[in-house]
Amino acid sequence: MYRKLLNLGIVTLTLASTFGLTSTASAADPVVIRWRTRTDNADEQAVYQKISDSVSAQLASQGITLKYEPQPTQGYFDNLQTQVASGTAPDIFWVAGANTADFVNKGALYNLAPIAAADKTFDVKAFYPPPLVELTHGGALWGLPRDISTLVMYYNADMFTEAGLQTPAELAKAGKWDWAAFLNAAKKLTDPTAGTFGYSDGNWWGLTGYYIFGAGGSWFNKDSTACALNSDAAAKGIQFENDLYNTYKVAPLPGAQTGTEAAFDQGKIGMFANGPWFTPSVRQQAKFKWDVAEMPTGPGGKFTWLFWGAYDVSAKTAHPNEAWTVLKALTAPENQALIAQAGTTLPSRNAQSAVDAFTKSTPPSNAQAFIDGIAYAGHEAPLWTGNFGDVDNNVIEPELSNVFQGKETVAQFSATICQKVDPLLKPAVATAAATAAK
Repeated sequence: MYRKLLNLGIVTLTLASTFGLTSTASAADPVVIRWRTRTDNADEQAVYQKISDSVSAQLASQGITLKYEPQPTQGYFDNLQTQVASGTAPDIFWVAGANTADFVNKGALYNLAPIAAADKTFDVKAFYPPPLVELTHGGALWGLPRDISTLVMYYNADMFTEAGLQTPAELAKAGKWDWAAFLNAAKKLTDPTAGTFGYSDGNWWGLTGYYIFGAGGSWFNKDSTACALNSDAAAKGIQFENDLYNTYKVAPLPGAQTGTEAAFDQGKIGMFANGPWFTPSVRQQAKFKWDVAEMPTGPGGKFTWLFWGAYDVSAKTAHPNEAWTVLKALTAPENQALIAQAGTTLPSRNAQSAVDAFTKSTPPSNAQAFIDGIAYAGHEAPLWTGNFGDVDNNVIEPELSNVFQGKETVAQFSATICQKVDPLLKPAVATAAATAAK
């Protein structure tokens, strides 16, 4: 994997001198680099502001000043896409992994491969491979990973103790944490008279994807040119998730107020599948003992998601070299450690100092579960053969909602879904490679 990524640098090294990529910044006439992240709360924003101020001071001698422009989660991508279209986007902005292809195919991102290849201080091996595999699509380099996140099971340890059950972490340690054990615990923790449910999750693609892949299925074929949601394995995963809501009734229907993150914080949910971004809320709100464990093993084997996001450089930037310098500083181990301490994301670098900052930030006491999942996770992948938002938001999610709401069966979903998805996919073409060559 790393050999493939390192070859990218060898191939593009000569391009750097050809393009004459040199910095024009000076301390007397500084270049201002605008940059943006998506933030969930004031505390998170304060961490990034601290990083921005520190990096700005660090790079002052090189004539570079940072201007941080945070944006809330709500409306983040709509706002960013509007600015990209108008040519007013920041020099650097954060993009979620699944959205990367959409920005690349619109010509919105700068290909950093020539600059990276000429930079003898840049080490591709300092990052976990999955995000870089996607960011180097088409022979380019579309950014540097800011963060990764793995899906885990948050659980109310007090509820398990009161029910006389082994916790998910204890079951995982004994090699017994599978879908059967998960369902058994969910049943025993559900109490309609008390208004408690054994399980809940968020109403989004990541969770249904977990059940599909955990059963051995997939959304698409290997090169994402055709839908694979009509497979027996995909149907098995969707059926298991649907049964949690409608057969066993151990979980509220997706989107119900009784199954929100807040409901878990209030002690009304026994288990909640989520990523590390949930940690600050639980730390602040939960009045009970809680922890996390790896996701239960499905019939298709161990599976979890590795979500990620990257700092990308705008194709319209007037200062690509300075943006690259800032990019490296923003993803330095010491800055990733600051973010990791908040517990919201895992560091995208494998530097032990950054990893330790995450695992030693408690609660949860079993934060290592997030790290362990990296080894067998399926990673969030951009849909290079289509627009992921169009495929998921406009087709897959509404059809799955029909299943969970009892409007159609899983068999009916399987029989028709690919007829609706396939027209939105196209053959695998060198779209990104063509963009990179420009």
